Formats: sequence, structure tokens, C-alpha cells
Amino acid sequence: MKIAKSLFIAVFALLYCTQITESQHKRARDNYQYLHLLPKYDDSPIDTVQRFDFKVVMKDGTILDALKFIPKREAPPAGWPTVIFVHGYGDNKETLASFARAQAEFGYYTASFSIRGQGNSTGQSNLISNLEAKDMIEFVNAIKNDAPNGSNPNNILIMGGSQGGLIPYMACSMGMEVKTIISALAPPNFASSWIENGSIKMTLLWSIEYTPDTVRYNSQVDRMSNWIYANNKKYWDSLAFWLPQGRDFQNSVVNNKVPLIIEGSWQDKFFNASGIIQAASNNTSSPFKLYVGAVQGHGGDHSPTEDQWHMQFFNDWFLYWLFGEQNGILNRTKYDFAYSHYPANGLYWSFTHDSSNVPFSQMTSGNRLYFNTNGRLTANPNGSNNTRVQLRNQVTGGLTMQEAVNEEFTGQTFNSKFRKRSLTFTSSILTTDIKWLGTPKINLDYLSTAKPFVQFNFQIYEVGSDGTQKLINRVNYTDRNYVANSRRTRNFEGQAHGHIFKVGNRIRIIITNLDTSPDDQWFLGTNPFVLPVLNNGYHYVYLNKSYIDLPVVGASIPPLTDSFEESETPNKFSLSQNYPNPFNPVTSFKFHVPSSLSVKLAVFDVLGREIEVIVDERLKSGAYEVKWNASKYPSGAYFYRLTAGNYSVTKKLVIVK
Repeated sequence: MKIAKSLFIAVFALLYCTQITESQHKRARDNYQYLHLLPKYDDSPIDTVQRFDFKVVMKDGTILDALKFIPKREAPPAGWPTVIFVHGYGDNKETLASFARAQAEFGYYTASFSIRGQGNSTGQSNLISNLEAKDMIEFVNAIKNDAPNGSNPNNILIMGGSQGGLIPYMACSMGMEVKTIISALAPPNFASSWIENGSIKMTLLWSIEYTPDTVRYNSQVDRMSNWIYANNKKYWDSLAFWLPQGRDFQNSVVNNKVPLIIEGSWQDKFFNASGIIQAASNNTSSPFKLYVGAVQGHGGDHSPTEDQWHMQFFNDWFLYWLFGEQNGILNRTKYDFAYSHYPANGLYWSFTHDSSNVPFSQMTSGNRLYFNTNGRLTANPNGSNNTRVQLRNQVTGGLTMQEAVNEEFTGQTFNSKFRKRSLTFTSSILTTDIKWLGTPKINLDYLSTAKPFVQFNFQIYEVGSDGTQKLINRVNYTDRNYVANSRRTRNFEGQAHGHIFKVGNRIRIIITNLDTSPDDQWFLGTNPFVLPVLNNGYHYVYLNKSYIDLPVVGASIPPLTDSFEESETPNKFSLSQNYPNPFNPVTSFKFHVPSSLSVKLAVFDVLGREIEVIVDERLKSGAYEVKWNASKYPSGAYFYRLTAGNYSVTKKLVIVK
């Protein structure tokens, strides 16, 4: 048999394919690509295949609806190389049927099935748990027993993304044996990742609010959305206790004996890539390869250069395990990753590939940056233990979480009851490139007048030399057991990432009470990354002990200085260029007020007529960010002006529809 080197040239695309249907409180937000048919592994003519739809009955009586494609010609003595495709959450066996057919046409036995509670399978979903993993084991045994029809029990590959990657990995950690698997876009601690640091991700609520025509839940999962909407400590405790039960399996990864590719996306809006990195460290009993970087799905960036790398990566892995080709794949580096960096390509960052034989933690050292006065991010702390800045969480009118979700955290009703506020801290100009690789940590010294929930969201940006900023990632923290007016210090981790800050640019951290960003809109829309706290109160950050630790490659001391040019120190009035610009229909304005004054921010048309006033009130000293929805105005050029006392500045904006 002659094995073509381009096997699985397009397989990586199917890992992230999923079909998202409309439901009451969520919209489709992933853009997936279906590539062409998979290439052949030998020079034989393309096979005519036959599709068989069949059922597999589980031990508890649940019936899995399945399909398989088998070449019509005589199978090899040991059977056809066998590939099982596992679909993403809310999908069914038809999602990957075209890939299964295509692969079978090139000489494979292929199969897929609808996971319980999804598609036409019976039973109820337990939201990606060991119950579904046991189903996986039974299904694989059924495929192994189908050797008389051409399957190869000793040469089975299983692959999938999100739910489709988690279930096989969990099953292998429970003892299932196949030749190799690929698990993409989800870590073994995925359930905890949905609610880490006390903060509930928007994507968890989306996932448990599928309607029965998409997913049918058991009674416990069905109650979880009610626990979230209740927005009180009793129901939060129920969610925090039950969600990881039977789902997280990070501690069981050591039991996996099956060769594995595990990979994830830095920008994943569902799960933290830190859990995937940890899984690689825990996976000590089988050969593995790790990749984190640009992986489409769950809101991750797309990179043509990383796609090309994936093609060869997958080819070599599967040629080795399925066909025994001695290509040296196991002698290569275990850890592959890609740094995001400027310039941005439309919505996405650019990426640079890298690799290592040692875990990320052995490559990096802490780079500590302190939140300081006048909106500065510095290498040294503020000298006073009592110097603090204020972030108000202003919630009025009896706003409920259900109402906020229904409004998708925007519109006149929501904006009248909840006001987004932010604190901005910016570094001096970078004198060298800085490589961040791994999981950032925040040390927060804080106090609030609110109870029992207090939330701080930290967004990490890079600011270009032209003043425009682009979101990299974030750190979220919600204290669910807070006693009003008590001063506390907490240390917590954020979303793992690999990013190169470019020389001449700046690092910016924005602390906000509503974690939305223009860079998220293509996936999250107007929804936040984590659900906000709806308790009214004043939050204070003490600057002496509040800092961020960025794991930096090759830097043992902070490469930043505390030297700021006078023009860049936010001790004067300032108005930044709106972002995004051009935009449709929402943009953000940022400005700084050095003292308490009456401030007005207004928009004018090209004839100089004032068309809308965005801000007109007395403001305290500090940095501010406000949004403007221009949906009622036509495309074209406009101007916006900030006036306060004797200060006045005007800038141009463009609406494109």
C-alpha cells in the first residue's frame, strides 16, 4: 500500500464544525469552514461506499442513533482503517456525515452517532459528563464488534472538537482503548472553567438554554439556568457544587493510555486554555502532542499560516499511528503554540509559530506590573497602603439577570438601569518586545460597599503607536461571599495566552464592571464574557498591593520603567480616538478628566449641527469610557467634541453600514 503524504490535509477543519440553532436567549456566533474532501491514502480508485443507519442500545436502555460508511470493495485482511467522528454540543450525527462519507470513499470504515439527548438519540443530556463517556465506550465496542463488516478493532481513530473532543478523552481516562484520539477546544476541567473565580461565563448560559429540539436535558441540568438567573448565594453554591460533578476529569487524565493530540484556542470564549496546558502535564502515561494558539471555534482567531502548519502536523501524527510510518513524529517537540501579535488582520491577530520540549512554566518568569495613580501601569507599586481608586457598580430600577440577558445587555432599558464603568491603566512605551506565554495572575487588594457579590473584570490590551487598542485576553474575579466594607486581598488566575507585545507599543489594563469589548462583538455580540454582578455599590482598588503578573519568556526583571513622558501621563484632559472606527453601529469613546468639572461629549454632522449629546454632567477626576449606538444615523463622516471648562477637542468618526 502506498500512503499519500497529504492524508488528513483538511481534517482539522471538521474538529470545530458545529451547527448552532436559534433559541430564545442566544444567537449563533461561530463561523466554521467546511473544507474539501479528504485526500486518499493510497493510489486506488475512489471507492463507492454504502451508508448504513443503525442503532446501538446502551446498558440503561438509551438508544444512540448512528451511521456508518463502508467501501463496497473487499476489505483488507485486518479491516479498513476506522475513523469515528464525534459531533459538537447541540449537533447530531448528520453534522459530520459528509466528512464520514468522504473519508470512506478513500478507503476507510467511518462512523458517527448522535450523543444522548441530541439528534434522534433517546435519553437526556447530562451536559458532557461521564454518563456520555460510558456511552462512548459502549459505542466503540459496537464498532469493534463490527469487524465482519470491515471495521478494524485494533486501528481506530476518534476525533472531535468541544464536546466531540471531551467525550473520547474522558472515556480514554476511564479505560477505553483505541489507537489514537484528538481532543480539541476543551480542557478536562471544562465545567470549572465555565465558572472560574466565581464568574459565570455567558457561554455556559447559552449552552444550558438550548431548546428541546436541539438538546433534551435531565432535570438537574435543566435547573441550572434558574440557578444562574436567581443571582443569589444559595443558588450560586448549588451551581458551583454540582456543575463539576461527573464532568471535570483533570485528575483522571493520568489514567489515559491512548496516544493523544490535545489542543485549544487562546481566545476561547467557553473554556480557559490553561486547563489544556495542565492536561498535557498530567498526561504522563501516553504519548501526546499539545497545541495552543489559533484554533477556530468558540470564538478563536483564524490564521492561514497556522492552518498550513496543522495540515502537516495531523498528517504526520495519523500516518504514524494508523499506518506505522516511521516519520519521527514522537521525537519532535511536545509543546507547539503560536503567539498572537500586531498587526491585526481585520478581526484577527497575526500569529507566529513556536515550540518547546519543556512545559511553558519552565520557559517563563513573572513580570509584575502595578496599578498606580494617574492611570499608570508601572514596575513599582504605589508607596501608600491606603491610596485607592474607585469603580462604581451603578445598578438601578430593579434590574434582574433575566431582564439583562433578554436585552442582551444593551438598549435603552438596560442602559438606563446599568451603567458600564471602567478604570484604565497604561504602561510607558515598550523598549523591547515582550513575550507573554501562559496564565496571568492578578493580586487584588479591594473593598466595596456592596454585598454579597463583588466583581472586577480585567481586560488586557495592546495599544499601538497610533493609539488604537486591541483586546488580547482577560482575568475575571467575582467574590461570592463578600461582607460589605471589608478590605480583602485575593490572588487569582486569568485566561492563558501567548502574545508578543511589540516594541514601541504599550500594555493597557482596563478594570470594568461589564466585561464587553468591541473586539468580542463578532462572537459575543453585545453580551459580556462573564455575567455581571447586579448589586449596587462602590468598589475600591488599593494600589500598593494590586498588580498583574504576566508570565514572560526570557525576562527575569520587568522590561518596563516607571518613566512616563509628560504628554502621556493622564494628568490632563484627554480624548482618545473612538474605537472601532469606522464602525456599525456601536463605538466607544474614552476620555480623561483630571479634576471635578462639568463635561459634555456631543456628536455633530458635517454641517456642524449637534445631533446627539452622549455625556452632559459633572464628573469626578478619572478615566471614562462611554458607548454610542449610531443605528439611527446614516453612513458618513461625523465629528465628536469633548468640552470641559476651557478644554475643548474635536475628532472625526465614520459610520459605515
